[in-house]
Amino acid sequence: MVVAWGTLKMLVAASFGAGYGFPFLKNFLWTSVGSCLGVLVFYSLSEHLTEYARRRWLRKRAERTASGGTNARIFTKRNRRIIRIKHSSGYLGVAALTPLVFTIPLGSILAARFFHHDRRTIPALLVSVVLQAMAVTAVLSGVMDIFDRAAR
Repeated sequence: MVVAWGTLKMLVAASFGAGYGFPFLKNFLWTSVGSCLGVLVFYSLSEHLTEYARRRWLRKRAERTASGGTNARIFTKRNRRIIRIKHSSGYLGVAALTPLVFTIPLGSILAARFFHHDRRTIPALLVSVVLQAMAVTAVLSGVMDIFDRAAR
């Protein structure tokens, strides 16, 4: 369960591990394995997923145009924010924000989409995921220990 959630959202995976009573090291390892697996899977599938999303967007846009409706704006606040992060901090910024701010699938797809030509992208994503898994697991393990002591 921890590995499965780790492929999607690291914070949820670490919370499940702490809730199951896993010790710090076990929770950290399973959360890291799931998160790294998620990064690798979604990074490798990103080309297919973005092409699917693009075709779906074009189909819906054509349907709206055919029915006389208005089309959605292309440059939304979210898109502008993502592009600002891309230009200001590069692959390191995307890697740093992937585990906790973005979800692992979104961060991996964005990194693959914008920085697929840079061989440092995947290692940066993996290091970021492992370091943040360590920090989140340490915090959650400490919080769970406080609750366990208070319950005694």
